[in-house]
Amino acid sequence: MLRLGRYVVKTAETDEEFAQIHRLNYRTFVQEIGQHIEASDGSLVDKFHEKNTYILAMREGRLVGMLSAHDQPPFSIASRLAKPELIRRPGMKPLEVRLLAIEPEERHSPVIAMLVYQLFRFGREHGHTHFVISGVTDQIDLYKHIGFEALGPAVGRSGVQFVPMIASLDRVEAQMQRTMTLWERRISKEIAATEPVFIMHFP
Repeated sequence: MLRLGRYVVKTAETDEEFAQIHRLNYRTFVQEIGQHIEASDGSLVDKFHEKNTYILAMREGRLVGMLSAHDQPPFSIASRLAKPELIRRPGMKPLEVRLLAIEPEERHSPVIAMLVYQLFRFGREHGHTHFVISGVTDQIDLYKHIGFEALGPAVGRSGVQFVPMIASLDRVEAQMQRTMTLWERRISKEIAATEPVFIMHFP
């Protein structure tokens, strides 16, 4: 678990956390992006739920951002690649990252940097060499900032298209270290007078 100011980043453990995950999934991928059909219960359980590890950003017990990761083929990105062998090269141990979702009011906060930082730590701890994603086309600049590059053209139906992308853990580390340092300084200035700040650094 990591803490930066009022934010806590952790892996999902409790029934309440999983319930919040499914609701944020629904708001993001059904109501906002339109990737899935609407349901009456306002909840969306991911098709890879049983093998996902969920990394959560919580603020005062409320889920404000998340992503999921798994390393068990089949990977959903494979169906979007003309050459799936691009993610099966010798020496590679890919980790597929999916379901990046952040509440609208938190999209200019440190949440994305904290999630990626924890993802990086998770990947290092489990011996992964690369992250692979299917990036939503209107967020390509964000993914490039994190360190991803395209493996092929966008695919999908009109209005909801994804770009298969890859990033080595070394590249993500290099890209995100400066970002995390800047957020640490900003948060420190904002709340140092009211509560302790736990500083996070790449190993």
